[in-house]
Amino acid sequence: MRRTLVYLSVYLFAMRNSWIAWTGTAFVVVGMSVFAVWDIWLQTRTTRPVYMPVSLAPGLITTPEFRTNLSAQYTIEIEVKKTVPFETLNCLLGMSLMPGQRCDRPPVVRASWTLASEGRAVKTGTSDSDDGGGWAQDTVARELGTFWLEKGKLYVLHAEFSEDARALAPTDPHLKIEVQSDFYEGSMFTGFLLLRGCEGMTVLGLLMLAVAILRWWIRNRRPHYHLAAH
Repeated sequence: MRRTLVYLSVYLFAMRNSWIAWTGTAFVVVGMSVFAVWDIWLQTRTTRPVYMPVSLAPGLITTPEFRTNLSAQYTIEIEVKKTVPFETLNCLLGMSLMPGQRCDRPPVVRASWTLASEGRAVKTGTSDSDDGGGWAQDTVARELGTFWLEKGKLYVLHAEFSEDARALAPTDPHLKIEVQSDFYEGSMFTGFLLLRGCEGMTVLGLLMLAVAILRWWIRNRRPHYHLAAH
């Protein structure tokens, strides 16, 4: 505690009438706070407003009402776990296989969907016009469509499944609405640039503070001469 008070006293003395110390302090504060604010903003974005289990039996599925605090392009997907043979899973989902490979069964995921807000249809689509998707370590996702969501607005999604896809029941299927991967890639790039910039600003601020303290120390180490009064 005493050492902390000593360091604080040295810092306060160095700050007096020193533009270098004040500028260095500002650089440190800005450098440490900007990235923290960015990270808090990123962590609080609604990147997956809907994630709900579905049976994939023929019929209509309606999501609960949802909103997001991020205006961005979102994707509707059916996500399943890799609990059945990989080739069979891809065939049932209607996912593209390697060239030359053929499916021994037809796809069972076929749906038309409507995105609504305030009782009005915002966008409609079908899975037939979108055969994208993605493979993760433990899951496979079949894309049904994409749409733009405005932050703050209230939405609901209606999805009508025309085929009996209950063969996918062992894979624990979920209906997922998630921001497109471009958002994550852009956030990583922006975060990297911010981190490097904030690191540089913080280091520069610490160097300026060190210079201010060194100048104060040298100035106080100089001998002071006083003329004797006659």
